[in-house]
Amino acid sequence: MSHYLAAGLALSLAALAGCQPRASGPAPQKTMHAFQDEAQLDAFLKDAAGPAGTPAAAPAPPATGGGVGEHGRHLVLLRHGRLLTVDIGKDQLKLVAAVDAHAPGGDGQDQLVVAGDTVALVGRRPDGTAIALFDIDAGGRLRYRASYQLRAGAQAPALRESLRQIGAKLVLYSPLPLAAPAPGQRAALPALRGWLAGADPAAAPFTRIAPATRIYHGEAAPDAQAGLVLHSVTICDLAARALRCDASAVLGAPARMIHMASEAVYVWSAPHKEGASASLYRIPLNGGAPGAIRVTGVPHDPSALHESADGHVNVLVGQAGADGLALLRLPLTALSDGSDSAAPASYKDLPGFSPQLRSRFVGPWLLYGSAEAAATPLYALRCDATGAPQRLALAHPAERIEAMGEDAVVSGHGQGALHLSSVRLGQQAALANSHVHAIDEDSASVRHAFQYTSQRPGQGMVGLPLVEMRQPDAPEAAVSVVYLRNTALKLRELGTLKAQSGERHDAGAGVMPLFVQGRVFALMGDELVEGKLKNGRLREVRRLDLAPANAQ
Repeated sequence: MSHYLAAGLALSLAALAGCQPRASGPAPQKTMHAFQDEAQLDAFLKDAAGPAGTPAAAPAPPATGGGVGEHGRHLVLLRHGRLLTVDIGKDQLKLVAAVDAHAPGGDGQDQLVVAGDTVALVGRRPDGTAIALFDIDAGGRLRYRASYQLRAGAQAPALRESLRQIGAKLVLYSPLPLAAPAPGQRAALPALRGWLAGADPAAAPFTRIAPATRIYHGEAAPDAQAGLVLHSVTICDLAARALRCDASAVLGAPARMIHMASEAVYVWSAPHKEGASASLYRIPLNGGAPGAIRVTGVPHDPSALHESADGHVNVLVGQAGADGLALLRLPLTALSDGSDSAAPASYKDLPGFSPQLRSRFVGPWLLYGSAEAAATPLYALRCDATGAPQRLALAHPAERIEAMGEDAVVSGHGQGALHLSSVRLGQQAALANSHVHAIDEDSASVRHAFQYTSQRPGQGMVGLPLVEMRQPDAPEAAVSVVYLRNTALKLRELGTLKAQSGERHDAGAGVMPLFVQGRVFALMGDELVEGKLKNGRLREVRRLDLAPANAQ
């Protein structure tokens, strides 16, 4: 590790509890059971542990801004293992600070979080999760504060899908496969440590953050022969000077999908064997006991689950062994001690099926369609399932489905262009308008994303990152962000901000539009570009090179 992530001041790890968000929903009538004490937990681990379960690999989600934060008049950026601050006040772009934050052994997906005057870097490592804290002042200057190591499982999914910031809280999900019984099995349970500058990190003691009374199991013991995993949810309080973390955990089968909601973490788990039933766990973020229920089918991805404001969980599932879909809808009170199964009436059969299914919950609506057909139907269904699914005819694939205010937009390639179809979501769903953006005829393939900022009801601005590969094996790509105005679901192009020629296409993963303090930016690889509207057109006004050779 670097000296930022491997050394620090003497750290106090006392008072590790108490960092819980607000209460979550109605309490279920029954909940999962916690172990009474450490001795009971030890006996369970000795008797029940079996072959280690391996969490299923989920598809990598697109870039979501994990390397960008905001503090006052400053942008905080994580680029090439360096923390940068850029002053955007007084109509300028000025680099203020650049400090080393690189930690060898990481997966290159470290996430940046800004909470108050604290900047946190979170990264997965072979021995757990590393958390480095920095102070940031009003002038954008950075000062390293402390480092921590969270031990909660080394096979965790990518941080972009297992980490969430809620105010000053960090919420992290981690799975810990439990291997064959061993006297030291308890030594692998969730814990936190920090260490002195220059000291050996391995010599620093861990403090448990998930006591036996916060580790839960169902009414029936999990099937150890099918794999036993400890699904832990850790909440760290960034408002405290010394990091404070608290964890809850559930014993169950390996995860097939996880979903980070605003008030709970959901885990859909199932053993690795034919005919085995799955379980859906809900681990609340308020410190309450988890709930569970037996379910069938498999969610297609984390976006296929939604906890709605009416106190229900809604999941789009593919029925096992059948070319069909269903909407599973359950009241939160149905998730209890895990002994009950979702009633057949909880599943509403839906039309359409595709290996390349795309789905999104937008407000009270579920939208889904196929990304593999040149023209595909888009299905729309209200979450409460009070009406029949509506079938909307798209003239292009449904490669991405995103919210656009209270409505939605569906995008996909077809006939040398990128199509964007806006969808009105009111009492009924309806296609409103379609916009076509021409793609360079020399482009062999195109990746795109989507970001929207609402300016007033029915109006906002779209940022559309594009990475166009000229040839399949070419090392360079055309990288740009196209900006469009949304007015009553009609899209109009405002202009494009482009990266300088020679951008390598691996920089495309870092392409994102930024809407900050009423200004428009594009972060493209090592370039931060600002655009400004004039006479209805967006034009570049300034550019900042963030490459390590220039960010000194």
